[in-house]
Amino acid sequence: MPMSSSDCNTVRSHLSAYHDGELSAGQAATVAKHIESCESCAAELDAFEAIGSAFAQTQMPAKPSDLWQRIERELPTTAEPVTLSKRFGVWVRESPYGAGLVSMAASVLVLLGAGLWYGNNGDMAGGGAMAMHGSDGHSHDDEMSAKHMAEFAGVMTDYLQILPSDPDAAEQMLLSKYNGETVDSDGAVKLVGYRPIISGGLPEGYSLASTSVLKMPCCTCVKAVCKRSDGSTLVLFEHDDEETAWFGDRPSTMAMCGDKDCCLVDLASSIAATWKQGTRSVTAVGVRDQEEVTTLVNWLDKS
Repeated sequence: MPMSSSDCNTVRSHLSAYHDGELSAGQAATVAKHIESCESCAAELDAFEAIGSAFAQTQMPAKPSDLWQRIERELPTTAEPVTLSKRFGVWVRESPYGAGLVSMAASVLVLLGAGLWYGNNGDMAGGGAMAMHGSDGHSHDDEMSAKHMAEFAGVMTDYLQILPSDPDAAEQMLLSKYNGETVDSDGAVKLVGYRPIISGGLPEGYSLASTSVLKMPCCTCVKAVCKRSDGSTLVLFEHDDEETAWFGDRPSTMAMCGDKDCCLVDLASSIAATWKQGTRSVTAVGVRDQEEVTTLVNWLDKS
């Protein structure tokens, strides 16, 4: 499935996560492939890497009393009017040299602030870190999470194989595996603390077959089994995490569906799609194509 015409905007929104190794294997491969042929996105990734390298190699000194005065002296001067804007919740001075310089300066200041805070709090920089990491520097919680997610991806593979031919058996498998409980909208609120997005209804041509709550390795999520007018099944998972590695190493692409940045995963006879919906994420399984994803996104935006 080809990437949309807005590849650069989509890829740039994922560069930070790509640099930090937070993308799924499919997403990372898509970003890497785009960067190979796009000098602009490659240059922006190089900027992330340069900042990270400089920060990692720098020994943070004690905070000087005239820190902000020094920063002020280093800022470029200009005869043009100075304006203020709010970026990332902080008021900053606009640079006549362009938004890119302001964005880069804001990133550097955030890094400096983090380093100074840790430098002045020895317990957090030393003992606290050792309590969370082993002698190899890796978080044991991260390793355990990775193990559980790998197991979960295997369960999802079995689920996807059964779903097209026997949806009821596929649903029972997940309910049994992850302590599922069939509920209505009010029951879901009691278990997860929010009202499911499908409580506002579904687009024309879809009906709600069942709603349940599952305690999966990634999170506790709401699962809605939907039926199309032809009797085929579409399943919507509403969850707190942004994990798109549910489907192992299957090929994936990023595309704009309506006004949402979606990760589309190839499931051979269908696709899966994950996007942000408000403060949570939605993963749709058994979707026919990108057009159907857009229909769902647009409907849920209005409901």
